[in-house]
Amino acid sequence: MVQMFRALSIIAVVMIHTTPNLECQVYCRPFVNFSVATFLFLSGYLTKSENIDWQKLFRKRIIRVVIPYIIWTILYSLPSVYYKGISSVFVNLLTAKAAAPLYYIFVYIQFVLLTPLLVRLAKSKYQVLGWLVSPASVLLFKYIPLFSGIELNRYVSLIWSVSCLGWFTFYYLGLLLGNKIIDKRYSFRALSVLYLCSIIIQMLEGYGWLLLGDGNCGTQLKLSSLLTSSLFCLIVYESLNRKAVDLKNRFVKLIGDYSFGIYLCHIMVMWILALIPYYNMVAYPVSSAIVVLASLACCYTADRVCGDRFSAWLGLR
Repeated sequence: MVQMFRALSIIAVVMIHTTPNLECQVYCRPFVNFSVATFLFLSGYLTKSENIDWQKLFRKRIIRVVIPYIIWTILYSLPSVYYKGISSVFVNLLTAKAAAPLYYIFVYIQFVLLTPLLVRLAKSKYQVLGWLVSPASVLLFKYIPLFSGIELNRYVSLIWSVSCLGWFTFYYLGLLLGNKIIDKRYSFRALSVLYLCSIIIQMLEGYGWLLLGDGNCGTQLKLSSLLTSSLFCLIVYESLNRKAVDLKNRFVKLIGDYSFGIYLCHIMVMWILALIPYYNMVAYPVSSAIVVLASLACCYTADRVCGDRFSAWLGLR
């Protein structure tokens, strides 16, 4: 069942990156903004708080993503080398700026390293502080500049652009629920109603951002987006607890198995597809489906050609 949610999340990631601008961001993005939040929630959910060898966990999880991160940063940086020189590769390695998906690997590594501290926080009387990190960060780094017109110092902006602060809620929630630190059950009906209501709120907020001239009005880092994604994560949690869905569709499982590879390569696939005459006339969300299928085909083929070791280095599965 975890693979089903990974498949659903990677499809949503691709839909985010293929969503047209302006009004479509307002009305379409709220339905798919759960994507990265779900990946991070599942990572926290599958992390054991009673781990007695944190260094082993660090090595296992970080090595699994850092080698693909380096390889794909180099690949995505090749066009900029022609204009900016080889130094652009090193800058991109340090800032995760080569392509949008690489930033979230930075975020994931931070959470892995912070896990022992998060476990202590979750089990302490200060547990509530963990729930304040993301909302407070979004207010500070997103809302104050938007509504006040104050431009953040470039160093402050850099910290925000590479940190895990805005995504803290989802990994923390997964860690607490997966380890029964919070042991509660939730009504599917209530969660579904609240989820749909939060989508409407997210649309309204996104439209407000658009009126203020913010082209990134569909962002996953709005307060309403945090609410919607948190509710979706609770739906995922209840589904996993109840085993509400028995995944028998082999194609969906295949997408879940190759979700990391699709995540890493889909931007490059989009670049290549854009070179095809008349491809820009393909309507959304058909364009999203094409990118998912093309990315899956690339990962599946490369996995068969490269073998297990090189596939692991490329992060194909």
